[in-house]
Amino acid sequence: MSQGVISQPGSAYRQRLSGMGNSLAAGLQRKGVRIPEFAIGLLIVCVCIIGAFMWQNSGAEGTKVLVTSRALKRGHEIQASDLSTITLTSSDDIALLSTSAATDVIGMRVTTDIVAGTPLTPSQLISLNPLSSTEGFAGITVTKSQAPANLAAGDDVQVIAVDSQSDGTNLTTSLAAKVQIWEISEPDELSGDRSVTLRITIASANELIGHDELHLVKVVN
Repeated sequence: MSQGVISQPGSAYRQRLSGMGNSLAAGLQRKGVRIPEFAIGLLIVCVCIIGAFMWQNSGAEGTKVLVTSRALKRGHEIQASDLSTITLTSSDDIALLSTSAATDVIGMRVTTDIVAGTPLTPSQLISLNPLSSTEGFAGITVTKSQAPANLAAGDDVQVIAVDSQSDGTNLTTSLAAKVQIWEISEPDELSGDRSVTLRITIASANELIGHDELHLVKVVN
């Protein structure tokens, strides 16, 4: 009796199916390594897009406030070109000026030096009342010793006249108790002199004429 391999019908077909199953399982296993990495990357991108969209929406729903577009010196009169806007999303109760106040702000003066990009508050501004029928402008020049170095437009000052007498003494006279500085120039590079425009009553303006020196004393309200 000879020995041999017993072959049953359909065994070759089952072997072929088994081979195909192993190949498919290997393919799925290889794909199983790449697909989760791709899905995670796609999820991160989607989260970033959604976050950016939500941030833009939250910014659009914030409060638009006025900021300075450039640095401003104390006493500067606000112009439209001095203003810009930003949007704040903070819920804090901050006394800032909204963009709706831009028309009212133009023409006001700043009470302190302000750096560019600073949000404006009411305390940083003062109003300039229009001249009355009894007021006018008077211009004088002061030296370093005749006025404080920190004078700015909007400050109130007292005008003091100093006149030399024949006996060598000086006569000091108070001319105007309280007048407003409308404009003041930067000190001259050589002499340090400054040109000052005073808002003053017409009657008091006549008193400024004919004196040897005029001194300005800052009045604190």
